[in-house]
Amino acid sequence: MARKSRGPKAPAVIRFLIALAVLVLFVYAYLSFRLDSKGILALLVKAQFSAALYGAGIVGIVLVILVLTLIFGRLYCSVLCPLGTVQELFWRVGGLLLRKKGKQERRGIIRRGYAAPPKARYAVPLLVAAGVVFSFAPLMVLFDPISTFGRGMGALRSLLSGGATADSLIFAVPLILIVIAALLRGRAFCAWCPVGVTLGLFSSAAPFGVKVSAACVSCGLCEKKCPAGCIDSKAKRIDSERCVLCFSCTAVCPTRSAAYGVRGRATVSGEARRIFLKGAGKASLVCGAAYLLGPSLKLSPRPVDMALASLSEGETLPILPPGAKNLIHYTSRCIACHACVAACPADIITAKDDPHPRLDYYGAATAACQFNCIECGRVCPTKAITRLSVEEKHRTRIALSTLYFERCVVKTRHESCGACAEVCPTGALTMAAYSEPGIPFLTRPIYDEKYCIGCGACLAACPAEPRAFTLAAVPEQSLTVGSRPLEEAGDELRVESTDDFPF
Repeated sequence: MARKSRGPKAPAVIRFLIALAVLVLFVYAYLSFRLDSKGILALLVKAQFSAALYGAGIVGIVLVILVLTLIFGRLYCSVLCPLGTVQELFWRVGGLLLRKKGKQERRGIIRRGYAAPPKARYAVPLLVAAGVVFSFAPLMVLFDPISTFGRGMGALRSLLSGGATADSLIFAVPLILIVIAALLRGRAFCAWCPVGVTLGLFSSAAPFGVKVSAACVSCGLCEKKCPAGCIDSKAKRIDSERCVLCFSCTAVCPTRSAAYGVRGRATVSGEARRIFLKGAGKASLVCGAAYLLGPSLKLSPRPVDMALASLSEGETLPILPPGAKNLIHYTSRCIACHACVAACPADIITAKDDPHPRLDYYGAATAACQFNCIECGRVCPTKAITRLSVEEKHRTRIALSTLYFERCVVKTRHESCGACAEVCPTGALTMAAYSEPGIPFLTRPIYDEKYCIGCGACLAACPAEPRAFTLAAVPEQSLTVGSRPLEEAGDELRVESTDDFPF
């Protein structure tokens, strides 16, 4: 009879299916090598709270999320956060596995009961905000949900493509640890997530939420089914700060005393209200405000300045994606979500010894930044990589080539080539007559750095071993004069690029 009198399951099922669909889209967008997935990826990543906060501050998407949370509760955490859905999914899988083994008595291991959350969690958004203000990226990278999820997907992508290294796989460790915790403890990370703690402040004041009526018999079913561990069945109380609106409790309640609606004053005891006002409320108010204002209060990024000053040679600078401007701008805004890694059609944007992706011309098969491609700037949600137009991309210098003619096959093997000039999209490389005693007439490459944008096409096409070109980063990305006009080639030969060689 109790089973028949339980609450409606439809809200919980529909909510979970929507969250699962969003997660599937995220996974597809991160792992797919199809170009049509890039638009989906840009839309999904830019809708994430921290990414939107970094990209535009407290306007637009962030403001909408805050207002909805203030009225209805943590809807964002319920359906839009992929890391939250991953935790809940693995928590359900863990419960299913134990149930299949017939170990019903061990369900308590994975069905966490209510426990008052540690007050130390309120320090997380405060620390992250301080990291934002002082451009100390590791704190954001460590705690931000989309950053953690994106790095895990990036590691999985490199594993599936066969390009995984120990350095790239280590970025998945935080996600793996969260998944392990989720198998046993549900959405445990949500209690420490800076986004979750901040939205919890607004959710605690929301007029709508899951409420418990006087008909509750304290059976404990809702407490066992709660992935956030926010229900105290004995006290007949739901911690609205941590409730993620999964509606699992409303689906299993035998008396239908747990329901979503106007909470009212009776849903929160006087003692809990005093605790909130004296302790957690004040702490979350300060920390949440600091987290929200952090991107607007950025100070001079001294840690990045010091790191830049320690680099004595340009060759040691990392080559940044087009639109990243400089190391200071890029690292102070990049949250290491690795959306640019997934979006790059040439697979030259990688993350190895640093969570912030860089260009790697030497490790990829094509090893060149495609001339007409602006996908990395298109998907970057924080403007760490500013979005360029195709015309701006054609003139943006991200690196400089150096030609070592003594390595060229024209010099070493007396063979005609011209591959570098053929693929150079800006005309920085042209061919000129070259001859030596006893060898036939040949042409050799002539390099003019004025037209070079550092795309790496020459390096990729060069057949010499070692290659006759190297590329070095520039301290500041800038606009060049543009492509060399054909009439300015003079006695040199400008070789027109073709669409099929090899980019």
